Amino acid sequence: MSRHINKLLTTSLGILILLFSTSCTERIDIDTGSTYTRLAVEGYVTPQYDKQWVRLTKTSDYFSNIPPEGVSGAQVVVDNGSSLTTFIEDASNPGMYIAPDGYFGVPNTEYRLDIELTESINESKSYTAMEKMPYPGQEVDSIALEYDDFFEIWLVKLYAQEPPTEDYYMFNGYVNGKIVTDSVESKNISDDKLFNGNYTSGAVVMVIREALLKEGDIFTMELSNITKEYADYMIQLQLEIRPQDPLFSGPPANVISNLDNGAVGYFSCYSSVFASTVAKINPK
Repeated sequence: MSRHINKLLTTSLGILILLFSTSCTERIDIDTGSTYTRLAVEGYVTPQYDKQWVRLTKTSDYFSNIPPEGVSGAQVVVDNGSSLTTFIEDASNPGMYIAPDGYFGVPNTEYRLDIELTESINESKSYTAMEKMPYPGQEVDSIALEYDDFFEIWLVKLYAQEPPTEDYYMFNGYVNGKIVTDSVESKNISDDKLFNGNYTSGAVVMVIREALLKEGDIFTMELSNITKEYADYMIQLQLEIRPQDPLFSGPPANVISNLDNGAVGYFSCYSSVFASTVAKINPK
């Protein structure tokens, strides 16, 4: 759909080729140093009933093998302009704050996230983020799967009418109801410059490895209409976690954030549409 889709396809094919090559490796110790602790935020508001939560953790040193520490006891409130909703911490999952039952987001609504900590992180207890949820973007007619037996991958093709507005999309995939694109690098982030206002007519929007999708499985694509700012955040994050070239080009730099007071991460609000199909290697 855009240069990001083409880059994703090219990168995915290249990675698969590299998996079949062999090389000699040698341990290399890299000292990236330490940095101060900051609040890390991952939060979502969507029209889906099960996707309203905010996770608070503390950042750790680059290359640290220790899982991030959850931040407990915070007050987490989401304001939609007419009412305030307090997200409640999950007692069994420190740092995870979940919306009350029945709470869901509404497109074209601006949301404000307010976080109040019990103890300061990087000399701050209060943090704020704002995000406006876009309207759903494309009107999806269908999706199709094409199997590439040479690279042993599935190409996900989209048939949809793209609106004439400037839009940004995030694509996720599910196999038999289970998400298979839960890592940052496996999501496809795209603008609509190539098809803006036109019919996509089978544009390749995702690449799924054969190990994740077998013939007869039900594949579901989730197409989320996201803000430009969140798209920029995700693309920068994907670039930072990829192998550095050249090797010693330095540790990752900070990516953008919509949070204040030095926090990292993003509070995102978006709506999604879904389309499903059955995986068939040679459909008739």
